[in-house]
Amino acid sequence: MSVSLPLLSSAGIFDSHDKFSDPEKYPENSVSHLRTVIEYELELFILDGGISHLNGKSYPIHKGDMLIARPGDKRQSTLHFSSIFVHFGSLDEQLRALVDSTCGYHPDMGYEKYGPELSFLCQTLLSFEPYSDLDASARLVSFFCRLQKDLALQRRQTREPQTASVVSKAIDFMRENYAEPLTVQAIAQHCSLSSSHFYRIFLATVHTTPNAYLTTLRLSAAKSLLATTSLPLSVIASQCGFSSQSYFSDCFRKNFGVSPREFRNSYVYPT
Repeated sequence: MSVSLPLLSSAGIFDSHDKFSDPEKYPENSVSHLRTVIEYELELFILDGGISHLNGKSYPIHKGDMLIARPGDKRQSTLHFSSIFVHFGSLDEQLRALVDSTCGYHPDMGYEKYGPELSFLCQTLLSFEPYSDLDASARLVSFFCRLQKDLALQRRQTREPQTASVVSKAIDFMRENYAEPLTVQAIAQHCSLSSSHFYRIFLATVHTTPNAYLTTLRLSAAKSLLATTSLPLSVIASQCGFSSQSYFSDCFRKNFGVSPREFRNSYVYPT
């Protein structure tokens, strides 16, 4: 599928001290006027300092942070800051979808990683060599293709520790409460997730369902009581979270091939 190249309108290095040079009118920490973004705006910040305000949210600026705003976004800044910037437009639907997937404020993207590439793009555009605008536009498309992949990888890496934390929290909750009539909904609520989302995360991580894992915990506790106590089967079933003795016996035989009574009678205490 063919893609029309973006139209770059401006690029370079912006230092807010240059535009807002009057220290009496624009002292440190003063805020610029709220404006509506007309075309796509890409900024890679090259110094710490200032605050970027995007669609009502505020982001303290650090070197290596990146901001990508789309037409219609609302922007203003707390002075002062410095950045490499590229402003451009596009009528190509596929290209706009690519850029839109990267829009937002992205902290700590890495100046050393992206700075040289954007600096060279700006130099190319401003060189006025034959076809320099075409060269710069092509480099910008390549930049966004790479950035989209980097952001997708970053999101996956961010989700993985969160997923592990959710599963660990769920397992701890089941271990502490297996004797209770737990449901998937109750466990999901404990983890602050919807039942369906929690179920998918747990299954993908543990490779078994929450109910199956809970049954395994209950059966393990039941085996211990069968081997170390003389409690009636009905009491063991109740203490281990089974709704009835018959259901407990069915689950036990299905998993271990013998009934709870047969297991107890055949168990040999270690000497």
